[in-house]
Amino acid sequence: MGFINNTSYILNAVLTKKGREYLAKSDGKFNITKFALADDEIDYTLWDHAHPKGSDYYGAVLESTPMLEPCVDPEVVMKYKLITQPVGTRALPYIENITQAIDGNKLKSIVNDDGWTLTDMTLNPTTVGANNVYSAEKYSYLVLNNNVIDIRIGAINPTTAPTFDSLPETGAVYGEESGRMSKKVVNKITTIRARQMTSDRETSIIITGQMSGAVYVLRVQVGYEDQRT
Repeated sequence: MGFINNTSYILNAVLTKKGREYLAKSDGKFNITKFALADDEIDYTLWDHAHPKGSDYYGAVLESTPMLEPCVDPEVVMKYKLITQPVGTRALPYIENITQAIDGNKLKSIVNDDGWTLTDMTLNPTTVGANNVYSAEKYSYLVLNNNVIDIRIGAINPTTAPTFDSLPETGAVYGEESGRMSKKVVNKITTIRARQMTSDRETSIIITGQMSGAVYVLRVQVGYEDQRT
């Protein structure tokens, strides 16, 4: 990571890890159709209303702040996307209808004489505020440690997907040197399930609205139970 010389305007574009993967496969999936803007590097507390030279200089410090070079890891950039709201909007969108998977709601990884029982939970968030214009948006779900829980798109139902394993297995998985694996899927509704554990574990899921940019961090605990005789 380095700084870009901001004495002149530069457009520096790079492909993310997933973009390079699609490009390397040459199967037609590499097709850029949209873009987003973010202000991750801006500290708005540096906006100086008291600058002695007047309003033209309120943002002088911000404008002279060096910009970081682009990063190819999509999970550490574009955290604070810029969005357009309808005129007259009084409240920014936020995500609700999420139950924390902790304490009494934690997932269970249970082993008994017959094998393993792994409990699951369906996530169906809703974006409210901003006159509810984002109520039907999809979300990206980033599981920070895929070794603790797995995630798949959709919900379990008796007709089309009676078990967790029958849900579509999609998403991007990112490996780290520590051995931890993160996994990202995009959909409106998802289901998470505990993995086989030998001790209590915990991770988090970063849920981001695809249109609103609203972010919710969901804690997920997995409780281990040994019920063998």
